[in-house]
Order: sequence, then C-alpha cells, then structure tokens
Amino acid sequence: MAIADGIRLRLVGEDMRISFYRLDTGEKLLIPAELATALSASTTELETERQRRTELEAELACYRKQFGDLTAESITLR
Repeated sequence: MAIADGIRLRLVGEDMRISFYRLDTGEKLLIPAELATALSASTTELETERQRRTELEAELACYRKQFGDLTAESITLR
C-alpha cells in the first residue's frame, strides 16, 4: 500500500493491478469496466422507476376520473 499525497489517493495492489482509493472518503475509484457495470445497473434502475411512475400516474388518472380531484379539505373523516 502506498499513499500519493499529491493526488490524495491510496494505492493498493489487488489481483495483479493497482486499485485507487480516495483518502478523504476511502471510496474505491472504479476502473472503466466497473464504471460500465455501475452505469448499466443505474440505467436499469432508473428505467424501472420511470415505468413505475408511469403506472402510478395512470392509476391516479383513473382515480381522479372516478372520484374527482380530492384535496385534504374536501375529505371528511368519519
């Protein structure tokens, strides 16, 4: 293990390669293949969330069509 103060990174030899870690957070800096995997996972998660939002918006539109646009003031508790 070595510390590169100028770039504020800790260098660690792992499996025949050097891994870089930020000194301030300890976070490992990802190599391009790891970045691509993380991006793909994030993109998939985002698309899933967008689809769910679209489904919920459609469901809300159905409720509004059936019950009107309800507000807290228009609802009386029984």
